[in-house]
Amino acid sequence: MDDTKTSPKFGIVVSYVVFFALAFWLLFYHLDNHLLWGDEAETAVLAKNVVQFGVPRTYDGTNYLILHGTVDETPDHIWTWSPWMQNYLAASSFMLFGPTTWAARAPFAFIGWCSLLLLALTAWRIYRSHWVALASVALLAASEVFLLHARQCRYYSISVFAEILFVYGAFELLSSRRRGVWLTALALILQFYSNYIIATASLPALLYLVWLLRRQGKAAIFSVVFVSGVFTTAVLPWLVFAHPWRQSNAMGHENYFGKAFAYLAQIHFLFMPLCFLLLPLLGLLSKDKGTVLPEPAKSWERFLLFVMPIYFCVILLAPGFYLRYQLPLLPLLCLLAAAWVLRYVRWRAVAVALIVVQLVSNVLPLVTGFPFLHGRELRFPVAEYVSGIAAPYNNRLSDVLDFFKTHAHPGQRVLSFDPEFPLIFYTGLGVIDGLIMMPPAGELPDWILPVSVTGDVTREPVALPDNLKPHYTLTTISVHDSSMFDSIPEPDVYQFHTSPTRVPFQIYQLNANTNVPAK
Repeated sequence: MDDTKTSPKFGIVVSYVVFFALAFWLLFYHLDNHLLWGDEAETAVLAKNVVQFGVPRTYDGTNYLILHGTVDETPDHIWTWSPWMQNYLAASSFMLFGPTTWAARAPFAFIGWCSLLLLALTAWRIYRSHWVALASVALLAASEVFLLHARQCRYYSISVFAEILFVYGAFELLSSRRRGVWLTALALILQFYSNYIIATASLPALLYLVWLLRRQGKAAIFSVVFVSGVFTTAVLPWLVFAHPWRQSNAMGHENYFGKAFAYLAQIHFLFMPLCFLLLPLLGLLSKDKGTVLPEPAKSWERFLLFVMPIYFCVILLAPGFYLRYQLPLLPLLCLLAAAWVLRYVRWRAVAVALIVVQLVSNVLPLVTGFPFLHGRELRFPVAEYVSGIAAPYNNRLSDVLDFFKTHAHPGQRVLSFDPEFPLIFYTGLGVIDGLIMMPPAGELPDWILPVSVTGDVTREPVALPDNLKPHYTLTTISVHDSSMFDSIPEPDVYQFHTSPTRVPFQIYQLNANTNVPAK
């Protein structure tokens, strides 16, 4: 046997196995450490209703899931605010493992892990370099943003997988492989049924893809038209059923310049330093041009350089300011950063060192971060992440759940002024959102929360009316002083460690034998 050929192959295989094993551990270890927060619990409760009714109903006979009113549902109480893919994924997991926190998140964490596999395949197919494939996977797997979002019972990891599939499908089309038609169409469909804002941001790229394919003849151009037709056919039923354009009435106007600056700051510090986009200048300034990128990889990189700014602009116009809308850009930035560092940095040791520094710290964003430096400090995100998932975590939600498990009974009603979806998921209580509805006439809720447990909407306490106070006993419990945003998957607000301090939390309990009409 020729050891000179076998050893490198063995080393490459071992490298991939180690990388993917570590990534699997990072994604799944203590997956249920944090309880589900508001958005996750919304998905999970709808998933439980899918298991029970076959469709995501907003009313299960006890609880009514509603956020904005009639735009959330059909007259038959079927959820329409967001596509159903995430609900059915979680429901499938519940059918296998039961309705638990771990089961709610497991399919999404697995898709996140599959995204790493797909990214490695995409990098290898395009660049024919294990260095690029391993480096891009390492950058994504070590990204705190990616890890936090992939460990959520939400569509986030699907959007990452779909974006990688989308650009891989484009490469296959540029390579005159017709399977690219189905890969690209599937990617757009996955994006749409995850969050149609993300799919909308990808659609302009099809026009540029037509331009790049023009030299291959009419058949190549027709393939993109066919992609559009398959996509339209697949999403038309949802458009007819859900009427998503009605949701625009719930949104307001925004400062797009400030929003763009904030989004760029997030990309620079939480995704990839923007200075990496300047690496091609090294190739222009260097006398040694190095390896010239062959076709179709060269056209594919042009495609990517069109996709990212167009995607950014479309997301900028989308309502709200959400890091998760930008998440599909992350694997593209990781792939380009890996390819460009290894191509344009002349010395391999320096290139690897730059990638390692980016993997373990935020030194590069700090050094090149002007004008985004406000409030930023030296961090070691992977180390902090590992330390955070290793220790058990408790917050005020877990404390209030413990109280209700001891003192409340299934079927009792809780009045809050917040959706409180986590309470619905974890207890058998009926939760009434006082911002949208009130208890039935002639009935008083068994419990009243003057301050929200989960803080999804209401921040300030709501005073109990004087006419109700005689009918309730005020109980004050001690809860962990956790942030209302402690489980939202954004590094700037996510809390890994249990707060060492406690604060009082008030709960009103209906007195025994009380039956006074609510006014």
